[in-house]
Amino acid sequence: MTKIMNRVRQSSTKSSNRFVILVVLLIAFLTIANMAIAFLQPNDKVNGELWIVNRVISGQTVEASIVNNPNTTVQRVRLLGISAPLKEQSPWGDRARQRLSDLVKEQKVILEFDIEQKDKSDRLLAYVWKDNLLVNQYLVSEGLAIADSYAPNVKYDARISRAQSKARLQELGIWDTQNPLRLSPRDFSRQLGN
Repeated sequence: MTKIMNRVRQSSTKSSNRFVILVVLLIAFLTIANMAIAFLQPNDKVNGELWIVNRVISGQTVEASIVNNPNTTVQRVRLLGISAPLKEQSPWGDRARQRLSDLVKEQKVILEFDIEQKDKSDRLLAYVWKDNLLVNQYLVSEGLAIADSYAPNVKYDARISRAQSKARLQELGIWDTQNPLRLSPRDFSRQLGN
């Protein structure tokens, strides 16, 4: 009986070790593939307009005005391809808003538009570039926002999705297994009745 139990334990240990090795190899493969895709991907020429961010409303919305025309009204701008936690989703909503503020508040940025320029709430829809950093993607890569496609505006969806996969694997921000975001911003908003 003891021999049988030892064989079962050895078999279980071998299976467990094989599983760990497979997971490590999968993570290594995904990391290398992600780097290769980023390396092989041509540098996208940003075709946008220079704006200044006056105020950060949330982790996905800012108020900005166009730089070369100071008489234009301040516009609300919704970052494309992401969904950030609401302020009520503590601590994630505040963290996303603060990080976005640190990156762009009172800074000149390039707003790059896609197919549709405005949403139903009359906000501009844009990708925000700070220097060579796609801010939308960066927030997702830090685990502060969720990749959220906004069709037909899908120009950078693949980049943003890859950033989310990496953040999830690294358990960053909202993907932290000890303190995860429990509901997506969309589901949380529905619960609030918004």
